[in-house]
Amino acid sequence: MNRTSLGRSVALAATLGAFAALVGCSDNRLPPVPVPKAEQKSQLPRWYPEKAWTAKEGQSQIYIEGKIVFQTGSATIHKFGETEKVLKTLLAFINEHPEVTRLRIEGHTDDAGAEDKNQDLSARRALSVCNWLVDNGVSHLRLLAVGFGETKPLAPNELEMGRAENRRTEFHVAEVDGKAFLGKDPTAGGMVLDVPSLEERKAEEEARKKPVIAVVPTLNFKPTGNEVKKVQDKQISLDPTQKKPEQKK
Repeated sequence: MNRTSLGRSVALAATLGAFAALVGCSDNRLPPVPVPKAEQKSQLPRWYPEKAWTAKEGQSQIYIEGKIVFQTGSATIHKFGETEKVLKTLLAFINEHPEVTRLRIEGHTDDAGAEDKNQDLSARRALSVCNWLVDNGVSHLRLLAVGFGETKPLAPNELEMGRAENRRTEFHVAEVDGKAFLGKDPTAGGMVLDVPSLEERKAEEEARKKPVIAVVPTLNFKPTGNEVKKVQDKQISLDPTQKKPEQKK
């Protein structure tokens, strides 16, 4: 989430509100807009690193200006421009706050496509961010990859502006000094994926590169091929007067 997108959300909400009021007004006149009270005014979030984050403030989400961009329908990160800036800022936050022992990387999508596929995609995108952090020295034990899919939209999905706003990655402090932050279960909510270590991912990659050898079970069987076995002929008597041997009863 960034300032531009936040401004778009406010503008979008104001536009929709004005449209609804216009439709509901029979004499085509806009109703007077009430002045919001001081306690009702929404405040801008604390952008890191312009303002330092502390656990005492009780704010779990870390707001970083910019957006992590992925390839369409994929968990592959576009590592350039705005994306690179966000990743490096997130890495700096983690390194500057060793007291944050667990950080949730949460992925979100718009409502295009099947709901279950969106949740899986959002979780895999969150995992891609975690893997990048691990590649840059962060312990995998400090990270959680979580996917919410389309279940937590920030704006209406009916408009492209809203869908773009809903495709996002959020960062939430889950543990401080080994304890659940704000009493919340770090693994609760969304599709949670384990973050592998760098060594585990390398071993998995090497295993995928090895060729698969089919093992044919050996049987205790000796083929005879075209061997012809001679069958001993039995002499059959054609004399009708010859008595058949009596069978034992």
